Amino acid sequence: MKTPGFLLLALLSTSSFAVNKDISGRLIQPSFASAPACEERPEFLTDIRNDFVGTVSRLPEAVLVARDVEYYIEGKHGNEAVKLYGYQSFLQQTAASQILCGSAPQAGKERFSLLAPTLIDTRKQPKIGQSLWQFQLMTEGNKYSFWNLKSPALKNKTDLEKWLKSSGAQYKIYQRSHTEFELMLVKKEREVTQYLSIRYDSIPDMRNN
Repeated sequence: MKTPGFLLLALLSTSSFAVNKDISGRLIQPSFASAPACEERPEFLTDIRNDFVGTVSRLPEAVLVARDVEYYIEGKHGNEAVKLYGYQSFLQQTAASQILCGSAPQAGKERFSLLAPTLIDTRKQPKIGQSLWQFQLMTEGNKYSFWNLKSPALKNKTDLEKWLKSSGAQYKIYQRSHTEFELMLVKKEREVTQYLSIRYDSIPDMRNN
């Protein structure tokens, strides 16, 4: 298993989180792939969590580095069901976004997007700051695309708290273990609900640096 320090380095430098020179081209012609149909809801939606933290302001002083993300969408487009499930690991520099399953109308295109923090610095004098990324799931008939793109950074935890409250998504924060935290975002728009779970590792040796 990778160390938290490696996670921070990977998140800051990995190509899957870099703004590539050909990003405009990828946005115009994203890479789509087929996937099996979504039969059941993912486990992260049914996990029992008894370790509710609350708001960002109640997090301990630490640097939280994203370890992985799960993004699930379910609802309807007209009379047809829409289910999309994507996964991204940050443990390896070569990790790529994956479409685990998808079900969508054969005709037409859809695009779903959520913003979420991948770096959270809750120290009284933050040196790294917050980092926001945009996660997108797109459909094109029976093929799907999942990718992410860096967004403008937030400067402090107050900004992150305000942003989360104004993002249009409900959020909850959980402490899964002594060094692991989870942010859950839920956003409902018309007949579609988006769920995004990001798990973080805290970096103890940076808390007072």
